[in-house]
Amino acid sequence: MALVSTSIPNLLNGVSQQPAPLRQVTQGETQTNALSSVIDGLIKRPPTEHIAKLFNTNLSTAAIHVIDRGVNNRDIIVVQASPSSATVTVYNLNGTLLTQSPGSTNTILTDYLKCSDPATQIKFLTVNDYTLILNTTKQVASSTAVTGNLLSTQFNDFSELPDGVDNDNATVNNIYEIIGASSESGSYYVKALSTKTYEESAKPGERYQLDATTLPLKLYPDVSNTYDYILDNITWPHRTVGDLESAPFPSFVGSTINNLFFYKNRLGFLSGENVSFSAAGDYFRFFPETVRTVLDDGPIDVSTVHTKTSILKQAIAFNDSLTLFSEHTQFIIENIGALTPKTISIIPSTEFENDANVTPVGAGNNLYFTSNKGDFSSIREYFIEADTVITDAMEITAHVPKYVPKNIVKLTTSSNEDILVALSAQDRSKLYVYKWFNDGQSKLQSSWSTWQLPSNAQVKDVTVLDSNLYLLINYTNGLYLEKIALQYLDDSTLGFCARLDRKFLLQSGASYDGNTDTTTWPLPYHHSGEMKALITNITSSVGSPGRDVVVTRPTNTEIAVSGDYRSVPLIVGIPYDMTYKFSPQYVRERDGSQSIQSGRLQLRTMRVNFENTGFFKIEVTPKGRATNSYEYTGVVLNQLGSTIGDVNLTDGTFRFPIQSKNDRVDIEIKSDSYLPCSFQSAEWEGFYNIRSKRI
Repeated sequence: MALVSTSIPNLLNGVSQQPAPLRQVTQGETQTNALSSVIDGLIKRPPTEHIAKLFNTNLSTAAIHVIDRGVNNRDIIVVQASPSSATVTVYNLNGTLLTQSPGSTNTILTDYLKCSDPATQIKFLTVNDYTLILNTTKQVASSTAVTGNLLSTQFNDFSELPDGVDNDNATVNNIYEIIGASSESGSYYVKALSTKTYEESAKPGERYQLDATTLPLKLYPDVSNTYDYILDNITWPHRTVGDLESAPFPSFVGSTINNLFFYKNRLGFLSGENVSFSAAGDYFRFFPETVRTVLDDGPIDVSTVHTKTSILKQAIAFNDSLTLFSEHTQFIIENIGALTPKTISIIPSTEFENDANVTPVGAGNNLYFTSNKGDFSSIREYFIEADTVITDAMEITAHVPKYVPKNIVKLTTSSNEDILVALSAQDRSKLYVYKWFNDGQSKLQSSWSTWQLPSNAQVKDVTVLDSNLYLLINYTNGLYLEKIALQYLDDSTLGFCARLDRKFLLQSGASYDGNTDTTTWPLPYHHSGEMKALITNITSSVGSPGRDVVVTRPTNTEIAVSGDYRSVPLIVGIPYDMTYKFSPQYVRERDGSQSIQSGRLQLRTMRVNFENTGFFKIEVTPKGRATNSYEYTGVVLNQLGSTIGDVNLTDGTFRFPIQSKNDRVDIEIKSDSYLPCSFQSAEWEGFYNIRSKRI
C-alpha cells in the first residue's frame, strides 16, 4: 500500500453538481456565504451594511428602479400600485426621502400607474436627467381631437398653387392637397401662410394626437430646487403633416407597450412584434416632419419577420448593436453607420429560450439572460465572436443544472468585479452568485455559490453600482436599504473587514446606568437574535480594536454592554455562517484531468493553506460515524502578538486528520466568526492500493 499525496491548487471554481469523479479538482460540493476571489482565494463573503429604513411596513409587491446619473446623483424609485391606487416614492442612496412635485399625488397622473403587479408590469428607463415610467398593462390610445381648417382645392403639382400673381392668391389657413407623383409617398398637404407662401401640413378632419394619459410618465429633477423631483406627463409632438395613410400613428397605438429602451440617440418602444424608434435627438416625436421624402433622422417603425410569432419583450444595446429578445428568439438590428429608416434591418440571430420577465444584463463583452427549466433556471452568456461575427450563448449553469431555482426576478452584474447576482422569487433570502475570470479567450474561473441572508430577510431588489451591491430588503417590520461592498474594504481602525451582517457604526445615543454599570444603545432596526459588538477606538482603555465585547439584549431594539462605553464607538452586527464542502478526493492521472476510481484510497490527513485568517474550523464526518471538529483560532503559543482576546490574523497551514475512505467522508470548512478567513489551496495524503498496474 503506497503513501500518496497531491494538492488542490485553489478553491476558486465554486459548486459543481456533476458526479464527483467528473468534477474539476478546484470545484466543491457546497459553497455558502463564501466568495471565490482570484486575488485573495476563497474568503468569507463581505457583509451587508445597514443604511436606512425606508418604509415602516413590508412591500408585498413594488416596482423598484435605481436612477444612475453618475456619482452623487443616484436615487431609488419605488412604485407601489394596485388596481385602485398608485404612489411614487424616491429616496437617495443614503435612505433620505426626496420631495416631489404635487404631481406625485395627482390622481390624473397616478391613475396611469394602477396595476395588479407593479414588480413585473412597471418598467423604467433613465436617459440623461429623465426617468420614464411605463405601465405595460395600459393600452395606448390616440386623442379624439381632429385637425382643423378646411380642405380646399386639389392640385396635381406644387407649381400649380396660387402664387399671388395676377390676383392668383391663396386663402390664408386653407389646406391644399397635392396629388402629383413628385412625392415619394403620394399625396401631401400644404397650408397657406399668406397669399403666396405655404408650409407642409396635415390633412384636415383626422386624428393627429397621441393621448398622453396612456403613455409613460416622466420623473426629472426640479431645476428651480422647489422640489427634488417632478413627476409629470410627457408632451408628445403630434402629427403635423400627411394623413393617416402617409403618416400613420405608431404601431403601439391601440396596443400595449411591452418595454422601452434607448439606442443611438433614439427612444424606442416594443409592442407586439414591432419596434418603434423616435426621431433622432427628438425623443418623444414618433411622427415624420415631412411625407415628401424619408429623412435619415425621422422616426422608424418596423416589425420582425420570422416563421413563428415573436412577441418582443426586451431590447438591450450590446456590442454596437441592439439585441431584441422574445420568448424563443433573439434578433439583432443591423445597420451600417447611423440608424435610419432606410438602413434598418432586423434579423434573427439565435434561437434560445428566454424568460421574458427578466431583463438581460451586460458585463463587458457578454450579455446574460435566463430561462426556466422545470423547477430550476438556466442562465446563458450571450456573446459575439469578433472574428466571425457569429452570435452564440454558452450555458454558464451547465455544471449546476439544479442549483439556481426557477422564477428569477432580477439579474445584476459588475464588470469591475466580474460578478453576476441572481435573485429568485422562490427564496428571497438567498442570492445566487456567479464569479468569473477571463484571461484573453480562456475562462480560468467559473464559480457558482449561494449567499444566505438572515432567514427573515426577503430581498425585493438588488443592483450593482460601481463595486457596491445595493439591496432593498423586507424584514418583519419594514423595508430596509443595505449594501454589500464587493471589494470588502477594511473597517476604519480595525485593519480588517468585520464579517457581520446589517453592520453599522454605533457612536451616539448611549445611556449609562451607574447603578447597574450598564451602557445601552437603541438599534436602528429590530432584531431578536444574536449580535456582536466590536471595539473600534484604538485609544480605548476597555480593549484593543477588533475585540468583541459581551452584549445583552434588553429588547429587540436595544443592545447593552456592561461598563461605561459612552465614549467608545462600536461596530455592531449579526454574525453569519460560511461553509465550504470539499468534493470527494481521487487519485488522478493525465495531469489531473481524469479520476481513477479503481483501487482503494484511504485518506490519512489534509492541510489547508490560509492567509490573513483569524478563525475557522474543519469538520470531518465519516459515513456512519460522529463528526470530528478541529478549530483554528489564530492564537499560537509563544508567537508574538498571540494575546488571548486580541485579534490576530495570520498566514499558515492547518493540518488535520481524516482516517477514512475517500468517498465515504465529508470534509467541510466552516466559520461563524466575525473575523476574516482566506484559503488559497489544500493538500491531502493517503494510502492508495490497486491490484493492477496502470499502463
